[in-house]
Amino acid sequence: MQAMKFCLLVLLASALVLDAHCAQGRSIQRKLAKKPKGTVKTLKGDKGDVIDCVDIYKQPAFDHPLLQNHTLQIAPSSHKYGAPRDNAILDSLFDISWRKNGGCPEGSVPIVRNVLSDRPIIRKNISSGIQTSGHQHAVIFFLNGEATMQGGRATITQWDPYLAQPEDFSLSQIWIMAGQDGTTNRQTIEAGWQKHPHRTGFNGSTFFVYWTADGYNSTGCYDLRCAGWVLTCSQYSPGMQLQSSTYGGQPIELAMDIERDQSTGNWWLYLWGTPIGYWPPSIYKGGALTNGSATISWGGEIYDSSGSEGFNTSTQMGSGHFATEGYRRASYVRDIVYTAHNGTSYAIPQDKLDPVASAPNCYDYQFQQGCAGQVYFYYGGPGCGTSAMFTGSSIVTVNQLDEDKARCSNSAKK
Repeated sequence: MQAMKFCLLVLLASALVLDAHCAQGRSIQRKLAKKPKGTVKTLKGDKGDVIDCVDIYKQPAFDHPLLQNHTLQIAPSSHKYGAPRDNAILDSLFDISWRKNGGCPEGSVPIVRNVLSDRPIIRKNISSGIQTSGHQHAVIFFLNGEATMQGGRATITQWDPYLAQPEDFSLSQIWIMAGQDGTTNRQTIEAGWQKHPHRTGFNGSTFFVYWTADGYNSTGCYDLRCAGWVLTCSQYSPGMQLQSSTYGGQPIELAMDIERDQSTGNWWLYLWGTPIGYWPPSIYKGGALTNGSATISWGGEIYDSSGSEGFNTSTQMGSGHFATEGYRRASYVRDIVYTAHNGTSYAIPQDKLDPVASAPNCYDYQFQQGCAGQVYFYYGGPGCGTSAMFTGSSIVTVNQLDEDKARCSNSAKK
């Protein structure tokens, strides 16, 4: 009899949990924002995403007071990759099910419908001194001194990390920065992938862009949630869901390049050579990032919403595995490149990169030399409370490994 009562209690509890999950799913649908002005068509994907095709001249960017008289730049003045590349690679990285019945009409751009939240979206944060305030990083910095760099490049692996709390996030990205660190003069241009269900309404990782003109104080936002970033691509958009690498499998990579247009000053974003959109210089109000960057950073960041400042959380960074596990298992950045004041791009040697891990027992890093001596920056981890120790910045040469041969072959194909 007691056993029967116990089973009934378990079944009742399971039903309540299931009902709560169903209710939560319904509430997310109800909390979708209204379609933006200028919407000419609405499409739906297989994973619950709602895409509004918006007149390119009526997109949210142009609500910014400093963009009222902005002249839209449809394409970069000089395409550094030549003709736009075949989008087959990008189609394999993004969830494109929203295009199954036709994409956006000509003259419109796809904007992911925002999810409304009853709590504020956590602002991003980074400092060369690595402040915590719930954020933890495993990153590398390249410092130029003066704000003359015209861009930076990175190829990063995409993952689907575990989050300990619904309001936590985990990301990998590139930062283009200028202005005094830790002050309202700090200005950034940012892009990468992020898992942040509280913000996106999706359980997986999404592509994102971000910016701030005042040190993450009151300006800037993710994607197209506020006016500022200009979308020009009709196929891909910030906020769209991404495919993720699997542990031990062939890495899924996202190649990003951010370059300042020498004719207009717009900071263009390329994904695998395809121009997606840009950050207009006017949103930086004549500040430090208007004409060039002084610092570029690459790597991972997590936010811990529990109040432990990121020192007692199981939220994962990258693949959720330490850097020492290497290729196919740990997250990495390769193609670590900057563009000088004259427009020429240069690979950055390892001894010019400054690595930082703010919680090294939880999220560490390691440099490895790959194909033809190319620098790979591995980073990430499972969070804190583990027995793993910091691996430091030792260089491991793995050219003899079969796995390295595989990644060299894979890079050559791309």
